[in-house]
Amino acid sequence: MTESNVRTYKPELQSRRSELVAWGLAIASLVGLLFLNLGGMIFFWSLVFVVFLIFAALSISLGNWMDRKTQIRVDNEGIVFRNGLRNVRLDWPSINIVKTIPARWGEKVQVIGAKAHFEFNTLGEVIFQQKVQGRVGFQQGKGIMDEIIHKSGLTSVAKNGDSYYYSRP
Repeated sequence: MTESNVRTYKPELQSRRSELVAWGLAIASLVGLLFLNLGGMIFFWSLVFVVFLIFAALSISLGNWMDRKTQIRVDNEGIVFRNGLRNVRLDWPSINIVKTIPARWGEKVQVIGAKAHFEFNTLGEVIFQQKVQGRVGFQQGKGIMDEIIHKSGLTSVAKNGDSYYYSRP
């Protein structure tokens, strides 16, 4: 395999503004809780609220970290999906099913092999007040999906509602 046959794709990256806002709210609420504690006025629900905000900030940070680590690598032998928590390698013959499911932005593509699976989103645009506010998923997502279907020899198409299933005949 030559290096020119290897292609690496990365998803569109989102602004980290929401992460900063979440952490700002979590820290501000924690400071407020500490001031309430000084006055001896901590209420159970205020503690629950602070824990919720910290959990939300952690979740957003984890999602952003995973997005920045996500990549799909395609070569002549197969495909590799990495996102910081998962590292999946599927050879073309081991891919049994590809499912496409409509998502809020773009399509969700599930790639299912004999012993492993992964999913990714095709490109979607976040539109608010008739303006594109952001892009999510893989810009080349449709092309990646088509290449997976072609190289793994999947041809049979079944439709279930708005979803499509590609498998071996």
